[in-house]
Amino acid sequence: MTAGLYHFSIKYTQYLDAGSSIAAMTERVLNVPPVSLFTTKDDAARVVSLPPPRDDGCFGVMKRRRSYRGFDGSAGAITKEQLRDCLFSGIGIVGPARTDLGELPLKTTPSGGARNPYEAYVLAYNVQDLPNGLYHYSALENSLAYMPCDTLPSAETVLGGQDWFSGASALILLVANFARTAWKYRHPTIEAGHIAQNMLLAATANGLVATPTCALNDSVIETMLDIDPVMQSPIYAVAVGTRSETATIADLVDWSAVEHQQ
Repeated sequence: MTAGLYHFSIKYTQYLDAGSSIAAMTERVLNVPPVSLFTTKDDAARVVSLPPPRDDGCFGVMKRRRSYRGFDGSAGAITKEQLRDCLFSGIGIVGPARTDLGELPLKTTPSGGARNPYEAYVLAYNVQDLPNGLYHYSALENSLAYMPCDTLPSAETVLGGQDWFSGASALILLVANFARTAWKYRHPTIEAGHIAQNMLLAATANGLVATPTCALNDSVIETMLDIDPVMQSPIYAVAVGTRSETATIADLVDWSAVEHQQ
């Protein structure tokens, strides 16, 4: 009951617009003492320094990854291959696992009991050789299935009014199917972060920009996807596109400078 109360109490949130959000955060920074964002062990009797990580391979991609909300919708479409990399890196099936429970899908990201409760839906706005529209990504078949949609909502509409997403080439929605996990476990779904991080790294490796967000317009998404609002829920989203040289207000705010004014 506690989990259910929490889940439904955070749905259908009314989000502030960008300017109001920045103003509220500025006021908080100025009036509420900041919390330390890291822990050091300066008082430890012994500290062992480690060599710095490499700058090549996956480490280089990790170090280059940054959330950036300035998408340039006029800079050209992303390719289907780039979109495919983002999708497959997050929830692609790489092989079967044969167990006493039957054959379970092994994916690129970890999932408790290989229950893999997430499905990915794509709102394609500017993808080469892919008509604009709503699609479901099949992890098993590595394919996109077109879904009829009377009017494709804008990324801004889907993502709680965040207008900085308006130039994204594609929006990937991660929707949890609770029944898959609940069949075996009573734990909440924890895989969304694993999936999104892989997608963000794949976008970075492809020279794109990407940003995750959980500020979702639940009612719009539920109606668009025709999902059961009790047993299914949009949890997370990743916007992918071409980098704009003009940063958004959210990318420009230097909170450390605001804190320094105290």
